[in-house]
Amino acid sequence: MDSSMTAKPNSKNKGQSMDVLRRLFRSKGAVVGLVIITVLLIFAIFADFIAPFGYDDQLLSRRLQAPSSEHLLGTDDYGRDIFSRIVYGSRTSLLIALLSVAFSSVIGVAIGCIAGYYGGRTDNAIMRFIDILLAIPSILLAISISAALDPGVINLVVAVGIGAMPPYARIVRASVMSERDKEYIEAARSIGANDFRVLIKHVLPNVMAPIIVQSTMSISTAIITAASLSFIGLGIAPPTPEWGSMLSAGRAYIRDAWWVVTFPGLAIMSAVFGFNLLGDGLRDALDPKLKN
Repeated sequence: MDSSMTAKPNSKNKGQSMDVLRRLFRSKGAVVGLVIITVLLIFAIFADFIAPFGYDDQLLSRRLQAPSSEHLLGTDDYGRDIFSRIVYGSRTSLLIALLSVAFSSVIGVAIGCIAGYYGGRTDNAIMRFIDILLAIPSILLAISISAALDPGVINLVVAVGIGAMPPYARIVRASVMSERDKEYIEAARSIGANDFRVLIKHVLPNVMAPIIVQSTMSISTAIITAASLSFIGLGIAPPTPEWGSMLSAGRAYIRDAWWVVTFPGLAIMSAVFGFNLLGDGLRDALDPKLKN
């Protein structure tokens, strides 16, 4: 059989992509989420130009000042500008979230593909390991790993990523098992394609929709997990700004200086809200049952 029969025409792929984008932008929630995420990404990328002060510029004479024209969101207990620290903190929090999701998705997708494609004892051994990870709450697993490692971005990414890996493996395994016995897979095998090529070129592109949705939703979970670890002192070491550590440092002043904890908390809430809205919109846009 001609290999071209197993591939979809480029024009059809482009048409499907445009159809998904149209359905995505028809969702008001997804548009709102995309706007929030865009603003946060602009903060993260252009923090050096947007922040009016350095993230560690200290002046004790202006400590715990309420929001004003000079300090839009007030100052903390060291006299540092909270708005500037939130802007710089977006760079740290989003970097950790995106890297941890990339780490967990790559490992989880690879494991899920192997388990779903080969089945049998391989599937059984892999999924029992995944079941063990699922039996441990992801936040407790992240705390255990972070406690065993030194504070830092890479170690925090590993801690958050390992806890977020099992859902990818289960989702991909189920999707691959539903695709591996279809006719186009048999056609690819009949023309001599090896297992790696079949998985990468034929199976994986057809199971990308649930992976994309899961990745988008996982970013919000990763932000919360990373903030939680920083809140208890297992995340990013000071003075590097991170929203969770800002909450932890400000909790002692919550009665007298509400702005110290309110604005970092709103930053976390906004990021999680934006990615959840976008994830919901992507799920609906990629679901062919909701096409009409």
